[in-house]
Amino acid sequence: TAPAADTMPPKVQKSKAAKLLAAQSSSKSKGKKKKWSKGKLREKKAHATVFNKALFDKFVSEVPKKSIITIFNLVESYKINCSLARKGIRELVKKNLITAVVPSGTYCVYTKSAAAAAAQEKLKAEKAAA
Repeated sequence: TAPAADTMPPKVQKSKAAKLLAAQSSSKSKGKKKKWSKGKLREKKAHATVFNKALFDKFVSEVPKKSIITIFNLVESYKINCSLARKGIRELVKKNLITAVVPSGTYCVYTKSAAAAAAQEKLKAEKAAA
């Protein structure tokens, strides 16, 4: 009973050229190496980061007329960034033109204040009378 190692033929050492050829042929069969996808990229929006005089006047005159005022509504309608919308809202609250409906640190919903609503109704009545 001879050990199994004796019955196996001796291993033939491949030449460097043969090894290189074998390595290249195996990589060809696998195909190209998979590249990571870049993911879905959103396009950058070029919103205003500071108020100019015209934009601020438009903001102050139009926003108090809206029934529901949120940061996102202002960003969409005036093409301003969120921090600018928040600062604008703070300014309007200070001037008593809008009031908070759902006050929260993270998300706040505002509406026109009673004084602003009364002034708007008065303007409508004057226009109707004229």
